[in-house]
Amino acid sequence: MAEATKAPVVEEVKNCPACKKPLKKARRFYRNGAYYCNNNCFKKVQATAKDAKAAAEKTEQPQA
Repeated sequence: MAEATKAPVVEEVKNCPACKKPLKKARRFYRNGAYYCNNNCFKKVQATAKDAKAAAEKTEQPQA
């Protein structure tokens, strides 16, 4: 018998990336390819990403 090929299973995100709370189906907030529990968590992740980007740019600039 031929073996059936299985497609790779993509696991659904179960927790908010910002606060690690479990996501409920009725209360999901989808932005930029990720699910968050609310708008505040999304803004928190955006702020930390913005701060990290600014810090990286600051360290890249050569000092004269």
